[in-house]
Amino acid sequence: MLKLYEGSTSVCAIKVRLALFEKEITFESCPIDLRAGDQFNPEYLKLNPKGVVPTLVDNSTPIVESSIIMQYVEDKHPERSLLPAEPFDRARMRLWMKRIDDEVHPSTGNLTFATVHRNAFLALDATAQSEYLAKIPDADRRQRRTAVFKEGLDAPIVVGSIKQFDKLITDMESALGDAEYLAGDAYSLADAAITPYVNRLYDLGLLQLWAESAPLVLGWFDAIKARGSFAQGVTEYLTENDKTAFDAIDPTTPQRVAHILDGT
Repeated sequence: MLKLYEGSTSVCAIKVRLALFEKEITFESCPIDLRAGDQFNPEYLKLNPKGVVPTLVDNSTPIVESSIIMQYVEDKHPERSLLPAEPFDRARMRLWMKRIDDEVHPSTGNLTFATVHRNAFLALDATAQSEYLAKIPDADRRQRRTAVFKEGLDAPIVVGSIKQFDKLITDMESALGDAEYLAGDAYSLADAAITPYVNRLYDLGLLQLWAESAPLVLGWFDAIKARGSFAQGVTEYLTENDKTAFDAIDPTTPQRVAHILDGT
Protein backbone atom coordinates (compact mmCIF):
# COMPACT_ATOMS: atom_id res chain seq x y z
CA MET A 1 0.00 0.00 0.00
CA LEU A 2 1.10 3.53 -0.72
CA LYS A 3 2.23 5.59 2.27
CA LEU A 4 1.78 9.36 2.26
CA TYR A 5 3.80 11.39 4.74
CA GLU A 6 1.83 14.60 5.08
CA GLY A 7 0.69 17.55 7.14
CA SER A 8 -2.98 18.22 7.78
CA THR A 9 -3.04 21.75 6.32
CA SER A 10 -0.02 21.54 4.02
CA VAL A 11 -1.18 22.84 0.63
CA CYS A 12 1.19 20.44 -1.13
CA ALA A 13 -0.11 17.48 0.83
CA ILE A 14 -3.70 18.51 0.18
CA LYS A 15 -3.32 18.57 -3.59
CA VAL A 16 -1.86 15.06 -3.54
CA ARG A 17 -4.67 13.83 -1.27
CA LEU A 18 -7.25 15.35 -3.60
CA ALA A 19 -5.79 13.45 -6.54
CA LEU A 20 -5.69 10.19 -4.57
CA PHE A 21 -9.28 10.53 -3.36
CA GLU A 22 -10.54 11.58 -6.80
CA LYS A 23 -8.93 8.45 -8.24
CA GLU A 24 -10.19 6.33 -5.32
CA ILE A 25 -6.70 5.04 -4.50
CA THR A 26 -6.17 3.55 -1.06
CA PHE A 27 -3.19 4.86 0.89
CA GLU A 28 -1.84 4.92 4.44
CA SER A 29 -1.63 8.38 5.98
CA CYS A 30 1.55 9.05 7.96
CA PRO A 31 1.02 12.40 9.74
CA ILE A 32 3.94 14.79 10.16
CA ASP A 33 3.48 17.49 12.82
CA LEU A 34 4.81 20.52 10.99
CA ARG A 35 4.32 22.88 13.95
CA ALA A 36 6.44 20.61 16.12
CA GLY A 37 9.13 20.48 13.43
CA ASP A 38 8.84 16.73 12.81
CA GLN A 39 9.72 17.33 9.15
CA PHE A 40 13.27 18.10 10.27
CA ASN A 41 13.74 14.83 12.18
CA PRO A 42 16.71 12.82 10.83
CA GLU A 43 14.56 9.80 9.96
CA TYR A 44 12.19 11.88 7.86
CA LEU A 45 15.07 13.75 6.20
CA LYS A 46 16.27 10.39 4.89
CA LEU A 47 13.02 10.21 2.91
CA ASN A 48 12.87 13.89 1.99
CA PRO A 49 16.17 15.77 2.39
CA LYS A 50 14.43 19.14 1.93
CA GLY A 51 12.39 18.57 5.08
CA VAL A 52 9.04 19.26 3.43
CA VAL A 53 5.83 17.36 2.90
CA PRO A 54 4.43 15.38 1.23
CA THR A 55 6.49 12.31 0.53
CA LEU A 56 4.89 9.30 -1.13
CA VAL A 57 6.47 5.93 -0.44
CA ASP A 58 5.70 3.14 -2.90
CA ASN A 59 7.32 -0.23 -2.25
CA SER A 60 9.89 1.40 0.05
CA THR A 61 10.81 3.97 -2.61
CA PRO A 62 10.16 7.64 -1.76
CA ILE A 63 8.76 10.02 -4.37
CA VAL A 64 8.99 13.72 -3.53
CA GLU A 65 7.66 17.03 -4.91
CA SER A 66 3.87 17.22 -4.88
CA SER A 67 3.30 17.83 -8.61
CA ILE A 68 5.63 14.95 -9.49
CA ILE A 69 3.77 12.74 -7.00
CA MET A 70 0.45 13.64 -8.64
CA GLN A 71 1.78 12.73 -12.07
CA TYR A 72 3.37 9.55 -10.73
CA VAL A 73 0.03 8.47 -9.30
CA GLU A 74 -1.67 9.27 -12.61
CA ASP A 75 0.92 7.30 -14.57
CA LYS A 76 0.74 4.27 -12.30
CA HIS A 77 -3.05 4.34 -11.94
CA PRO A 78 -4.45 5.65 -15.24
CA GLU A 79 -7.95 4.51 -14.36
CA ARG A 80 -10.30 7.35 -13.38
CA SER A 81 -7.93 9.62 -15.27
CA LEU A 82 -7.43 13.22 -14.19
CA LEU A 83 -5.81 14.13 -17.52
CA PRO A 84 -7.83 16.11 -20.07
CA ALA A 85 -8.68 14.22 -23.23
CA GLU A 86 -7.32 16.82 -25.65
CA PRO A 87 -3.55 17.54 -25.97
CA PHE A 88 -4.13 21.31 -25.84
CA ASP A 89 -6.07 20.99 -22.59
CA ARG A 90 -3.31 18.78 -21.17
CA ALA A 91 -0.84 21.54 -22.01
CA ARG A 92 -3.05 24.06 -20.20
CA MET A 93 -3.22 21.74 -17.21
CA ARG A 94 0.57 21.49 -17.05
CA LEU A 95 0.95 25.26 -17.33
CA TRP A 96 -1.35 25.76 -14.34
CA MET A 97 0.62 23.19 -12.34
CA LYS A 98 3.95 24.81 -13.25
CA ARG A 99 2.63 28.21 -12.25
CA ILE A 100 1.52 26.85 -8.89
CA ASP A 101 4.97 25.37 -8.25
CA ASP A 102 6.99 28.32 -9.51
CA GLU A 103 4.96 31.31 -8.31
CA VAL A 104 1.91 30.58 -6.21
CA HIS A 105 3.36 28.11 -3.74
CA PRO A 106 6.13 30.43 -2.45
CA SER A 107 3.57 33.23 -2.20
CA THR A 108 1.27 31.02 -0.15
CA GLY A 109 4.03 30.19 2.29
CA ASN A 110 4.86 33.85 2.73
CA LEU A 111 1.24 34.83 3.33
CA THR A 112 0.53 31.91 5.68
CA PHE A 113 3.57 32.50 7.84
CA ALA A 114 2.81 36.22 7.99
CA THR A 115 -0.75 35.67 9.19
CA VAL A 116 -0.96 32.29 10.92
CA HIS A 117 2.46 31.36 12.29
CA ARG A 118 4.15 34.69 12.97
CA ASN A 119 2.72 35.30 16.46
CA ALA A 120 3.76 31.86 17.68
CA PHE A 121 7.28 32.45 16.37
CA LEU A 122 7.52 35.88 17.99
CA ALA A 123 6.41 34.38 21.31
CA LEU A 124 9.59 32.25 21.36
CA ASP A 125 12.73 33.57 23.03
CA ALA A 126 15.67 34.55 20.84
CA THR A 127 17.43 31.21 21.29
CA ALA A 128 14.36 29.21 20.32
CA GLN A 129 13.79 31.44 17.28
CA SER A 130 17.35 30.87 16.11
CA GLU A 131 17.05 27.13 16.64
CA TYR A 132 13.81 27.00 14.64
CA LEU A 133 15.29 28.89 11.69
CA ALA A 134 18.53 26.87 11.78
CA LYS A 135 16.54 23.67 11.21
CA ILE A 136 15.33 24.87 7.80
CA PRO A 137 17.80 23.17 5.42
CA ASP A 138 17.18 25.41 2.40
CA ALA A 139 18.97 28.76 2.74
CA ASP A 140 16.56 30.67 0.48
CA ARG A 141 13.53 29.38 2.35
CA ARG A 142 15.21 30.24 5.67
CA GLN A 143 15.86 33.79 4.47
CA ARG A 144 12.23 34.23 3.36
CA ARG A 145 10.92 32.98 6.70
CA THR A 146 13.19 35.37 8.59
CA ALA A 147 11.91 38.36 6.61
CA VAL A 148 8.28 37.33 7.00
CA PHE A 149 8.56 36.74 10.74
CA LYS A 150 10.30 40.09 11.19
CA GLU A 151 7.90 42.30 9.19
CA GLY A 152 4.67 40.33 8.75
CA LEU A 153 2.27 41.74 6.14
CA ASP A 154 4.53 44.76 5.74
CA ALA A 155 7.38 42.67 4.37
CA PRO A 156 7.93 43.47 0.67
CA ILE A 157 8.00 39.75 -0.08
CA VAL A 158 4.51 39.38 1.43
CA VAL A 159 3.15 42.40 -0.45
CA GLY A 160 4.45 40.83 -3.64
CA SER A 161 2.82 37.53 -2.70
CA ILE A 162 -0.58 39.18 -2.24
CA LYS A 163 -0.28 40.76 -5.69
CA GLN A 164 0.71 37.35 -7.07
CA PHE A 165 -2.56 35.95 -5.74
CA ASP A 166 -4.48 38.81 -7.30
CA LYS A 167 -3.02 37.96 -10.71
CA LEU A 168 -3.80 34.27 -10.17
CA ILE A 169 -7.46 34.93 -9.35
CA THR A 170 -7.76 37.28 -12.34
CA ASP A 171 -6.35 34.65 -14.70
CA MET A 172 -8.53 31.91 -13.21
CA GLU A 173 -11.59 34.10 -13.77
CA SER A 174 -10.63 34.46 -17.43
CA ALA A 175 -10.08 30.72 -17.88
CA LEU A 176 -13.37 29.83 -16.21
CA GLY A 177 -15.18 32.10 -18.64
CA ASP A 178 -14.45 29.53 -21.36
CA ALA A 179 -14.86 26.22 -19.51
CA GLU A 180 -16.28 24.70 -16.35
CA TYR A 181 -12.86 23.75 -15.03
CA LEU A 182 -9.39 25.24 -15.41
CA ALA A 183 -8.19 22.97 -18.21
CA GLY A 184 -11.46 22.21 -19.97
CA ASP A 185 -14.88 20.85 -19.17
CA ALA A 186 -13.68 18.06 -16.88
CA TYR A 187 -11.98 18.14 -13.47
CA SER A 188 -8.23 17.58 -13.88
CA LEU A 189 -4.97 17.63 -12.00
CA ALA A 190 -4.97 21.40 -12.54
CA ASP A 191 -8.08 21.80 -10.39
CA ALA A 192 -6.67 19.50 -7.71
CA ALA A 193 -3.40 21.44 -7.74
CA ILE A 194 -4.95 24.89 -7.39
CA THR A 195 -7.71 24.01 -4.92
CA PRO A 196 -5.57 24.13 -1.73
CA TYR A 197 -4.24 27.57 -2.62
CA VAL A 198 -7.68 29.07 -3.16
CA ASN A 199 -8.78 27.27 -0.01
CA ARG A 200 -5.94 28.92 1.88
CA LEU A 201 -7.33 32.33 0.91
CA TYR A 202 -10.69 31.11 2.20
CA ASP A 203 -9.19 29.90 5.49
CA LEU A 204 -7.44 33.24 5.95
CA GLY A 205 -10.73 35.09 5.44
CA LEU A 206 -9.44 36.68 2.23
CA LEU A 207 -11.28 34.98 -0.63
CA GLN A 208 -14.29 37.29 -0.36
CA LEU A 209 -12.04 40.19 -1.35
CA TRP A 210 -12.51 38.91 -4.91
CA ALA A 211 -16.26 38.30 -4.66
CA GLU A 212 -17.15 41.10 -7.07
CA SER A 213 -14.22 40.84 -9.47
CA ALA A 214 -14.07 37.03 -9.73
CA PRO A 215 -17.56 35.49 -9.30
CA LEU A 216 -16.66 32.56 -11.56
CA VAL A 217 -13.75 31.64 -9.30
CA LEU A 218 -15.96 31.69 -6.23
CA GLY A 219 -18.55 29.58 -8.06
CA TRP A 220 -15.83 27.14 -9.12
CA PHE A 221 -14.65 26.90 -5.52
CA ASP A 222 -18.20 26.22 -4.29
CA ALA A 223 -18.43 23.36 -6.80
CA ILE A 224 -15.03 22.04 -5.72
CA LYS A 225 -16.07 22.07 -2.06
CA ALA A 226 -19.15 20.02 -2.96
CA ARG A 227 -17.02 17.18 -4.35
CA GLY A 228 -16.46 14.19 -2.08
CA SER A 229 -12.69 14.51 -2.42
CA PHE A 230 -12.74 17.92 -0.72
CA ALA A 231 -14.40 16.57 2.41
CA GLN A 232 -12.08 13.55 2.40
CA GLY A 233 -8.87 15.39 1.62
CA VAL A 234 -9.38 18.74 3.32
CA THR A 235 -12.23 19.05 5.82
CA GLU A 236 -11.79 15.70 7.54
CA TYR A 237 -8.07 16.31 8.06
CA LEU A 238 -8.49 19.56 9.98
CA THR A 239 -7.48 19.22 13.63
CA GLU A 240 -8.62 21.36 16.53
CA ASN A 241 -5.18 22.95 16.58
CA ASP A 242 -5.56 23.82 12.90
CA LYS A 243 -8.93 25.45 13.51
CA THR A 244 -7.57 27.36 16.51
CA ALA A 245 -4.66 28.67 14.47
CA PHE A 246 -6.90 29.98 11.69
CA ASP A 247 -9.38 31.43 14.20
CA ALA A 248 -6.55 33.36 15.88
CA ILE A 249 -5.67 35.35 12.76
CA ASP A 250 -5.75 39.12 13.34
CA PRO A 251 -9.28 40.23 12.35
CA THR A 252 -7.83 43.30 10.63
CA THR A 253 -5.98 41.09 8.13
CA PRO A 254 -8.62 41.26 5.33
CA GLN A 255 -8.73 45.04 5.58
CA ARG A 256 -4.94 45.31 5.48
CA VAL A 257 -4.76 42.99 2.47
CA ALA A 258 -7.49 44.98 0.73
CA HIS A 259 -5.38 48.13 1.17
CA ILE A 260 -2.41 46.35 -0.38
CA LEU A 261 -4.54 45.27 -3.34
CA ASP A 262 -5.80 48.82 -3.75
CA GLY A 263 -2.30 50.24 -3.49
CA THR A 264 -3.21 52.35 -0.46
